[in-house]
This record gives sequence, C-alpha cells and structure tokens, in this order.
Amino acid sequence: MPFCPPIPRPDPHELRRLLALMLPLYIGNLMQMGMGVIDTIVAGHAGAGELAGVALACALVAPVLCSVGAVISMVAPMISRLRGAGCAGKVGYLLLQAKWLALGLTLLECAVLAAGHFLWPLVTEDAALRATADAYIGFFLLGVPGNLLLRVALAYFEGSGRTRPGMLFSLMGLLLNIPLNIILVFGCGPIPALGGAGCGLATAMIYWCMALGALGLMRLSPGSREQLRTMLTMRRPDLRLMGRILRLGAPVAFATLSEVGFFCVITMIIAPLGERVVAANQVSISISSLIFMYPLSLGWAVAIRAGYHIGAENACAFRRMVRTALPLLAGGVLFFMLGTLMGRDSLIALYTQDPEVHATARVLLLLCALYQIPDGIQSFLNGLLRGCQDTKAISRATIIGYWGVGFPLACVLIRTDWVVPAMGAAGAWVSFIVSLSLVALLLGLRYRRTARRLFPEEKNAKNRACEPKSRHFA
Repeated sequence: MPFCPPIPRPDPHELRRLLALMLPLYIGNLMQMGMGVIDTIVAGHAGAGELAGVALACALVAPVLCSVGAVISMVAPMISRLRGAGCAGKVGYLLLQAKWLALGLTLLECAVLAAGHFLWPLVTEDAALRATADAYIGFFLLGVPGNLLLRVALAYFEGSGRTRPGMLFSLMGLLLNIPLNIILVFGCGPIPALGGAGCGLATAMIYWCMALGALGLMRLSPGSREQLRTMLTMRRPDLRLMGRILRLGAPVAFATLSEVGFFCVITMIIAPLGERVVAANQVSISISSLIFMYPLSLGWAVAIRAGYHIGAENACAFRRMVRTALPLLAGGVLFFMLGTLMGRDSLIALYTQDPEVHATARVLLLLCALYQIPDGIQSFLNGLLRGCQDTKAISRATIIGYWGVGFPLACVLIRTDWVVPAMGAAGAWVSFIVSLSLVALLLGLRYRRTARRLFPEEKNAKNRACEPKSRHFA
C-alpha cells in the first residue's frame, strides 16, 4: 500500500462522515442504557426483593451478553473493509457465516446463563431472590437468538456506513420497554403479574421485535435484498470464514469480559467499607458509564471508517481520518471533564440526597473527571485496532492493565497503608486511572506497529499518488 505523508489538517468531508456514523451510535447507546434504567425503576416499584433478584440476574446477563455480542460486532469492520476493497458482492456470504456463528454462540450463551442456577447458592441464601433471578433468566433466554440475529443485521448496516437504523431500533426498544415492563411486572387483565421476572420477558420480546424490524428494513432496502437473501439461505457453514470472525471477535469479547469483571471485583473489595461508600462509588461509576458512551461511539465509528480505507488501500484517506477524529476525541473529553467538575453537585443530587454519600461522591468525581483522559484515548485506539483487524493486542493489553497492574494496586490503595494511608474508594479510582493509562500506552504502541505494517514507507513516497493500488479483500 502506498505511503502518504501526514495530512496537516482535518478533512471536512471525513468529519461529516464520522459524525454521521458516531452520533446515531451515541444516541442508540444511551437508549440502550435507558432500557436498563427502566428495568431497575419498574422492578424497584414491585418490591425490594424483586429488584434484588433482577439485579442478581443482570450481574450474570450483562457481561455474558456484552462478551458474546462483541464477537458478532467484528462483522461490521469486516463488511466495511470489503466495501472499501470493491468486494461488496461478498457481503451476503459473510453475513451467512455470521448467522451460523450467531447460532452457535446462542447455544453457548444459553448454556452459560442457565448455569447461573447453580451459582446463586454461592451468592445468597434467600430462596425468593434466587427464584426471581432464575425466572428472569428463563424468560431472557427466549430472546437470546433474537438478540444475536439483531446484532448480525446491525453489523450489516454499520459496516455499510448506516448507523441510523441502530438508533431507530434502540428508540423502538426503549418505547416498547416501558409499557411491556409495566404490563408484565404488575399484570393487566388476563396477563398475570410476573414480578421482576417480567422484565426478562419484556426484554426478550423487544429483542425479537427489533430483530424482525431490522430484517424487514433489509428486505425493503433495494441494495440489501440480495445480501438478506444470501444470509437466510441454508447453505452449509464455511468453517474457515467463521473461524476468522471468531479469531477477530474473541479477543474483543475477552477484553470486554476482563474489563467488566475488573470493575465488579473492585466493587466487592470496596463493599466492606460500608453501604454509603459503595453507594458513592456506584454513583460515580454510573456517571462515568454514561460519559463513556461518547468515546465508545467515536471508537466504533473510527473502526468502520478505518476498515473502509484499509480495504481501499488508501493510506492518505486513513491518515486523514485519524487526524480528523482526534479533535473530536479531544473536544469530547474536555467537554465531559469540565461538565463533571462543574456540575458534579447537580449530578450527584439526581442519585441521592444523603449528605455522606454526596460528600464521598464529590471526591470520587474529581478522579472520575481525570479518568476520562486515558479512558477516551484507549477507546479511540481500541477502535483503530478493530478497524485494522488487529484485535489480539486488545485482550493482552486489557489483562496486563486491569489485572496485572490495576487489581493489585487497587487492593493496596483501598485497604492498606503500605504506600499511602488507606484511600478507600478513592484508591479504586486511582487504580482505574493508572490501569487505563497503561492500557492506552500499550494499545498506542501496538497501533504504531500495525500502522507501519499496513502502510510501509517507501523511498519515493513523495512522488507517488495516494490512490488505491488494487482491489481485494486481505
């Protein structure tokens, strides 16, 4: 691939393309989080026991769902790369293999979630709570195939540069979630009250509605009908291509599971410090999770555009895209940092009126603001590496950063006086900042190496035009 000198300025056209991809992803991610908030509110009105049962079930569902979904999500940059290489005719075949892989992952996900029945006795002795968690997961399992089918369809739209359908289906899910939760949790007419377990059935029904809606949209789009027809055929699986999707997606899934597990374990370490400390930490994590949707969405938009430019073997366009995305990253991080610092009292007041929780959370949000810098950088680099289809480094960096450095540092800072006087929950956030900074550094070094491999410098680069050299899918 021809080497192109760095582009000195961002490109307005590329900026429009990135924003067109990122903003619907950002809004859609916020709506997905809104569905979880609605589940919590409705289950809470059904009773503390119902809410606790739903929370217990979600503690297992959330990491498994995100990890398995991360595998299928890699189909989007693969499709984008095919389009950039001028091989759009192969997209349907890729979707067919993604469908078969999703079927296999459905069986795996159902088996793991069903195993939760044997884990609950290790967590709690409350039989009613365990029954609610079992019932929630039993209903939720009905929607697992629909969820993965939805992810395959959305991967097609995102890889084709169309992220608005995902936003619209997220909006549809959010709007359906409110009446379905109320009806199924509290009952209505002949429909019996299912309690907190009704949230699981509502979620399963929404997944199928969204999946059928996504397939219907593909059917109505003239440019998508042929891909849908190929995807729904019963041709035998291509184990080689399925294995490629799995090899690219598995490291991302493992990194996701590692990250979620790290935050869960840190919460357990903080738990003996008291419910108010735990509550303050949870408020800070909740606010940070909302902010994280911005760099996450930008990273995913960058992954899609990176795949396209790499497929087209256009080094100039790739570097221009990176330079255009950097101001978006810097501006977003700065905006959310200042917003967190200046509005922390108002943000905390949305969660609690307890003065002790409020005081602790104010301190944690100072660290949360600083945390946005490495978190944004690592999300951006994560997206670039996914677009380059170099995902193994993501899982390695995550394990080293979170578990090799972050976990032991958190244990020392939270509960001991070995380095400094025990910092409590603040020590957890210091460990978050350190571990995320290390992850960002490792991903940055890996990206530099990957970029040099994809775009090798040539002696006469300045005399060469930055145009695609060939059209193929590597």
